[in-house]
Amino acid sequence: MKNKDLVMLGIIVGIAFFFIGSIISNVFPSNESELISYKVSASIKLIGIGFLTSSMVVGGIIIEDIDKNLRTLLLLLGLILLIIYTVGAQSLHWNVSSLASPSSESYNERPTGYGTPGFEAVYVIFALIAVLLIAKIKRRNR
Repeated sequence: MKNKDLVMLGIIVGIAFFFIGSIISNVFPSNESELISYKVSASIKLIGIGFLTSSMVVGGIIIEDIDKNLRTLLLLLGLILLIIYTVGAQSLHWNVSSLASPSSESYNERPTGYGTPGFEAVYVIFALIAVLLIAKIKRRNR
């Protein structure tokens, strides 16, 4: 697979995971006592955003087969998405102590569905490392 194909696959997988996470939260709504569907939905959405953002940023950096303007656009959109999510994540704080024993109060104070701020950083780092390792291996094989 070419780098271009890997980036497109990452973008497609990211969008698919995000929508699958949204579907799970709508089809299996959580209630005040069971928050498991909410947690699963938030985790899948974060994985999707991580794939999407990292694919766009890394694609804008390493893809050489496309137009320079398209590379710049891909990089800028990835960075803008990352900045918007990072700035917006500050309002998504959910008190961790409320997770241990869910109550109606903690359920009503839940964030908008994207999970605990900073949780996506692990997936973004792993995705970036994976893409960079693949690119390094392909350059050695040339």
